[in-house]
Amino acid sequence: MVHTRTIREAAAYFQASDPHTCLTETAIRTLLRTGAVPSARVGRKYLVTLEALEAYLEGSAEPEKFERPQRSEKWKIR
Repeated sequence: MVHTRTIREAAAYFQASDPHTCLTETAIRTLLRTGAVPSARVGRKYLVTLEALEAYLEGSAEPEKFERPQRSEKWKIR
């Protein structure tokens, strides 16, 4: 079963399981925005699975590759 959480809920989960963790809301948000951990955005909230965060922390997850479009492609008229 997949355990999906918001950033705040995920940080609270890790804080409850390890009170001395350094995995804060800000750290999780940074991991999601950079694509290091896969997530889904619903409205203004990011949703992440606890399994994806644990896989990243164990080192078994690889970051997603993000390619920014070239400037010429952005304004290309078709």
